[in-house]
Amino acid sequence: MALPWNIVMKNVSPNDARIPLEKKIRQKITKCERFLKHFPRDAVHLQIVLERHPRKDLYTASLTLRVPSDILHTQESGHDLVGAIDDAVKALLRELETYKSDLRGEESWKRKGRRQQLRQIKATGFATEPQAQGEGPQEYKDMVRELFQHHYKGLLRHAHRHILHDELAGDLPKDKVSAQDVLSEVERRATAKAEEGPKRGSWLEWFYHLIHQELKRQRLLLGQSKRNSRSVDQGPTKKTGTSGARSWASSVPRDSYSLLDESVARKDVVAQLEHDMRNWPRQEREVFELYYVEGLEPEEIAMVTQRSRTAVRNDLASIQRRLREGILNTG
Repeated sequence: MALPWNIVMKNVSPNDARIPLEKKIRQKITKCERFLKHFPRDAVHLQIVLERHPRKDLYTASLTLRVPSDILHTQESGHDLVGAIDDAVKALLRELETYKSDLRGEESWKRKGRRQQLRQIKATGFATEPQAQGEGPQEYKDMVRELFQHHYKGLLRHAHRHILHDELAGDLPKDKVSAQDVLSEVERRATAKAEEGPKRGSWLEWFYHLIHQELKRQRLLLGQSKRNSRSVDQGPTKKTGTSGARSWASSVPRDSYSLLDESVARKDVVAQLEHDMRNWPRQEREVFELYYVEGLEPEEIAMVTQRSRTAVRNDLASIQRRLREGILNTG
């Protein structure tokens, strides 16, 4: 399947090079295809913005490429439009080289589940023609919004599970915070400062971080801590905990760890785990969700939670002890 791409013209008239330019651009961006062939079609989009300075003989070519977990951006200027495009493509190739190198080096890339997710529908290369004028993302924030929507279901699940755990632990009043509202605020914040981008890490990691920030804000607004811990205990806990346990059991990537084997599918083990997690420190609950459910690595979790890698690894060690004990106790 072909990858979509579009061209946005700013102060560049069709007479400048519009018709022959499309063919030249298509020839140049094919150099990027070798890095993208294993990515799903719906996870990739290339936006090309061409702009002519209103007072100077100067052209700027901006290339923004949305990939499965991030957005790559390059921008080059020059007195020759085609030359600026060529320089921007070369810069994008360097970005892609680094991106794929990092991806191959990650432990997460070795996980069968994540490899299969990326290779569900292989792309064949960029479409022969760009999208019609006016179609596709027109601004950088549109690319951010599209990446957010591509991961919406997973982000919604993540927010919902954190809210559930906070309710069970008494850190949030029951039914006062919705996952949909949290994601609406996260999308608003991400797109409002799209040009700034994440200070470090990928855009997907930044979305997770913003979810955690928003939930922290909600806890403060609604009276953080455990003053209401007993109000969400007993009856509602059993119903919600069981539902959450099934969700957890079905969403954990099995091959991401060796500690929890198929015994985790037993309802008694999962239900006990959900019950015990309400008494875990919040930091460990967050690390558990990000590592075992979302499949992030310790370095990525450190970025999301704004904590040190050492602290994250210590939490993982503590979690593994808890899980081992929990399985043995229910065995």
